[in-house]
Amino acid sequence: MKYFCLPADFKNGTIDKYAELNNRYGHSKITETYGQLAPDSIFGSCRSPKNLPVVDTEQLKRYVKYSSDKGIEFNYVINASCMGNDELVKEGFRKICGFLEKLQDMGVKWITLCLPSLMEIAKYKAPGLNIKASTVCLINSPIKAKYYDELGINRLVLDEDIYKRFDILKNIRKVYSGDIEIIVNSFCRTDCPYKTFHYNSFSHSHTYKDKYPYYSARCNDIHIGAENLIRLNWIRPEDLHYYSEIGIDYFKLQGRSNVLDGNPAKAVTHYIEENYEGDLISLLELFSESRPFSITMAEIDNRKLDGFLDRFVQEPGFCSKICSECGYCMAYSNAAISRTDVAIMDLIKLMNKSTMDEFPRLLCDSED
Repeated sequence: MKYFCLPADFKNGTIDKYAELNNRYGHSKITETYGQLAPDSIFGSCRSPKNLPVVDTEQLKRYVKYSSDKGIEFNYVINASCMGNDELVKEGFRKICGFLEKLQDMGVKWITLCLPSLMEIAKYKAPGLNIKASTVCLINSPIKAKYYDELGINRLVLDEDIYKRFDILKNIRKVYSGDIEIIVNSFCRTDCPYKTFHYNSFSHSHTYKDKYPYYSARCNDIHIGAENLIRLNWIRPEDLHYYSEIGIDYFKLQGRSNVLDGNPAKAVTHYIEENYEGDLISLLELFSESRPFSITMAEIDNRKLDGFLDRFVQEPGFCSKICSECGYCMAYSNAAISRTDVAIMDLIKLMNKSTMDEFPRLLCDSED
């Protein structure tokens, strides 16, 4: 059985579509949607509130009830990697406890957390809430997984950087007794040097102290390039069975920031059926009309990636991550991405370079 978790757009019509899919497919189930109040000036999460669906407490309460009646649970996300130590002082502790109790009372079943301190508070004050450890926890080894198991965490969302390391995934499955979840449409680059710092920046974005989008700009830049797109942490629908076979049954589609103009029901259907013909980037974006990753100006022919993951499965650890000595990803990028798109990306990267190199000066010269 495959279980899917999708970003909430807080529309009853979307829940109806998910319920229809649950009735249609016996081997898969959309088990939850996830999201948060927005704008939220209290807790923050690893998404900027500027791009999230706007929802207040009353709307959330009605949505949770409607979803529950359709057999789909709601997961509230508080996965900030930093809360300015508010959770470690009495005033902040009381505020958090009151909010967790409110979530519990309105019928929320799950919360996604990152901070271990917040997890312990939730277990103490709101034991009726199931806790999911966020991918922001960077759980990438059996040692870390065992820690969260002993803490009593119900489900882990693993670090995307190990999705091609099947030896590590198998060992985590051996030591962790709860459910394991992975993000199938991740657009993060493996071993991104900005990752931790980008998470921290997002965690404070609800205070709107991110006038210059430094990490987002750097993130966009390292995506540009044919080989870079193949190095991303996405998982194709056709490859889900490799993960199910080792005991990973929960699959998350991310996209809280683009779900309103996307088609998450269409995207999850392809993952349920484990088959997709078309541009992989469009699928990763949940078919969003705003094309959040359009800076790449490229399409990836999903069919041309058939067999790409096989070597990672069959030869654990074969990837040395010294790309200049390998050429494996480059060979697939040559097959899946047109030469025209490659040329356009090369031009965009060249045009971006002067602006990126002038970051400190741009910030100094900007108006307050």
